[in-house]
Amino acid sequence: MPATLLSRTTGTLFIEDNSFSLGDRNDPHSPLYHVGALPIPRVTGLLATAPGFVGVTCGVHLGEITVTTETWDSPPGPDLATWDDVAEVSVTWPDNRIAVCGTEADGAVDIPLTLPPSPGYSYRVRDSVLHRDAGEDRGPDDPQEHHLIQLWPDTPRPDELLKATDNTGALWRIP
Repeated sequence: MPATLLSRTTGTLFIEDNSFSLGDRNDPHSPLYHVGALPIPRVTGLLATAPGFVGVTCGVHLGEITVTTETWDSPPGPDLATWDDVAEVSVTWPDNRIAVCGTEADGAVDIPLTLPPSPGYSYRVRDSVLHRDAGEDRGPDDPQEHHLIQLWPDTPRPDELLKATDNTGALWRIP
């Protein structure tokens, strides 16, 4: 049976420090609030996890990126032809309401996301990205970085790099 798309949202997210995250910004245990606790994407060069948290590495240092989120009832097929890098990780979220979180600055707008029910609260997250290598500081004529975040209920398994072509990801991966 093919996977069914449950929801899709596209928005602009303001980020800083070359990253954004998926999780609950109000969780006091989040790596966002503990010095040295942010995970590093050693395997994928794109995604890294901690309990209840997914960190996403960007090429843009400070500025706007485009993020599309999709929730699915089961794994959608990856689109390896369109995107520069594609990676997957597993994460457990005890709540089915999370957000795609940008900068911590006042006035930041998060993209809310409602997840389908999952036994054990376990999910798989795939990020497909374009234009990370266009530079940390971009002008209006430079391509905007775009992330497609796909989520679905799934049993935990190791991080996986499905496609790797950009230099930004290569800088983070540790052989």
